[in-house]
Amino acid sequence: MVFMVRANSMVVRLLAAMVLAIGAGVVVMSPAVQAAQPQVTDRAASESGIAACYEGRIPNSSRWDGDISVHVHGSACTTRWAQLVWDDNNSCCVPLWVKIERQVNGSYGWLPTHTKTKKVLFGNFGTHNTATVPWVQYSNQRFRACWSASTSTPSTWNCGPFVN
Repeated sequence: MVFMVRANSMVVRLLAAMVLAIGAGVVVMSPAVQAAQPQVTDRAASESGIAACYEGRIPNSSRWDGDISVHVHGSACTTRWAQLVWDDNNSCCVPLWVKIERQVNGSYGWLPTHTKTKKVLFGNFGTHNTATVPWVQYSNQRFRACWSASTSTPSTWNCGPFVN
C-alpha cells in the first residue's frame, strides 16, 4: 500500500511537471510566434485575399469633403474604427455622424456584420472616433468610414472607399 501511495504521488508530480512544462513552453513560444507574423501590404492582401495588419490610419481609406474628413483606423491585427475630423462648418446647428462599417463576403455576397456610429453635436469641432469593430486575420472582410449630417440617425451616408 505504501508503494501505491508513493507511485500515485509520483504520477501526480510527473503530470504537474508536464503541465508546467507545456505552459512554460507556450509562454516562451508566444512572443516568438507573434513576432513572426508578416505585415501584409494592400497589394499582397488583394492578390492573396488576406487583409493587411495596420497600426494607425489605413492607406486609401479617406474621404475629404471640405472641412470634414473621415478615415478608417486600425489597431494592428485586432480592431478597426472610423475617425471624423471636423475643422469648421459654414452651416449652423446640425450634428454630424460618423460610422465604421465592417462587411464580410459570404455565400450571399458582401453583408454588413458590424457597424458603430457616433453623433457629434454642432460646434464640437476636432477629431472624433467611433467605437471599434473586430478585424479578423485571413477573413474575407472590408471596412469603410462614413459621415452624415442629420438631427437623428442618418439614412444616407457619405462614405470613403472600402479597405482591408
